[in-house]
Amino acid sequence: MRMKNPKPVSSMYTRLLLILIPFAALGSPSVASEPISFTATIAPLLKTHCLTCHDSELAEADYRVDTYQHLMKGVNGADAVVPEQPDKSRLYLVLVETDEDERMPAESDPLPATTIALIKDWIKQGATFDGRSTNQPIVEMLPDLEHPLPPEQYPAPIPLSALALDPSQNELFVGGYHEITQWKMNGELARRFSNQGERTYSIDLHPTLPRLISASGTPGVLGEVRLFDLSSGKVMSVLTKTDEVIMDARYSPDGKTIAVAMPDGSTRLLDSETGQEKTNLPGHSDQVLAIKWHQNGQFLATASRDHTAKIFDTVSGASIATFTGHTKAVNDVAFLNGDEAVSVSNDGTAQLWNIRNGKRIREIASTKKPLISIACSPEKFAISGAISTQYFRTNGTQPLEKISNSDAWTTIAAFDATGKIFVSGTQSGEVFIHSDQNEPSRFKAIPGH
Repeated sequence: MRMKNPKPVSSMYTRLLLILIPFAALGSPSVASEPISFTATIAPLLKTHCLTCHDSELAEADYRVDTYQHLMKGVNGADAVVPEQPDKSRLYLVLVETDEDERMPAESDPLPATTIALIKDWIKQGATFDGRSTNQPIVEMLPDLEHPLPPEQYPAPIPLSALALDPSQNELFVGGYHEITQWKMNGELARRFSNQGERTYSIDLHPTLPRLISASGTPGVLGEVRLFDLSSGKVMSVLTKTDEVIMDARYSPDGKTIAVAMPDGSTRLLDSETGQEKTNLPGHSDQVLAIKWHQNGQFLATASRDHTAKIFDTVSGASIATFTGHTKAVNDVAFLNGDEAVSVSNDGTAQLWNIRNGKRIREIASTKKPLISIACSPEKFAISGAISTQYFRTNGTQPLEKISNSDAWTTIAAFDATGKIFVSGTQSGEVFIHSDQNEPSRFKAIPGH
């Protein structure tokens, strides 16, 4: 539902607040006898019909419905919902407006009479709230989705956007379409984890327990972090939900905390056992695309679409440093030795900088195409994107081998814990495995290919 910019108070807004809409026009019964739940009934309606145009990012006509608190307040602080008085509530009046240019949802058919009646009856009953907090995002109130099953066989390859190596070094996990697939290193499909978001953007394994977290979603619709039990292959819980894709979620080194890259520019820290929020780290002005923990478990690096990377102290919640040396979205970031970090960007550069003050140390790579991914091992790290991958010593001073696997872009990469195995995934759905002792191997990580 998209609300257009309001006319001056003397015209449309005053008219909407004063006009009386005959209840009979809806063809609906009187106030519902049973209490109408905001979380179970009204929130899903808002998600379906209104949230796309009235969330925290768009907020068309300066009106948001992404939380109950925002829903109740309209333009310039005026009440959008007046409890027990639907005929004085703009939320209701715009739904029954006879002028097609003013009626909501804009540029679409009116809502069904039964839907409008539910909203009216909820307001008549007092517009009560039965959720955990009036500031809780509406998306988080909705029941967890049971996602569609993935295709048995994929009709075409899809770009690989997430992968993780099993600590045993014998298998790897790859993001698919509504699933996570598990593969043996020889390319044999071992298992498929369904009930997953449309696309998977990150996969991380718990350091000690048989658990896996994934960040996933559908652009402009839903983002989730799901927790899987590796023993059963089942979803244990949905840790967080939002109305835009979530690009990254990572366990802390001790496995007790999960950092989630949020679309609103914040980073949410969750208790890995309970899923409860510990801390929220605001700071970026656009979506967080990647996060990395320091090995000490205290510092956290974030990369954002706002062209910056940041370092946070997760104990105090303070922002320690902001790196502003990129001119386009920062796709990934990683800690190196001591007080250094490296970040890569759509501007085609990899920059080395100081995590204490955010000052650039030097540019370590420059290309004409985006750099997408960083993978680190104890002795070296790899920067991938476009056609090639470049290895560097962890001190960032010595370029090592450069590899070009195929004509497809490398979209994701990782080392195993020892640094002896390097795995990369491409835009064409291929996985390449490089080992110190063996020639590179490759396979399509797409069921049916």
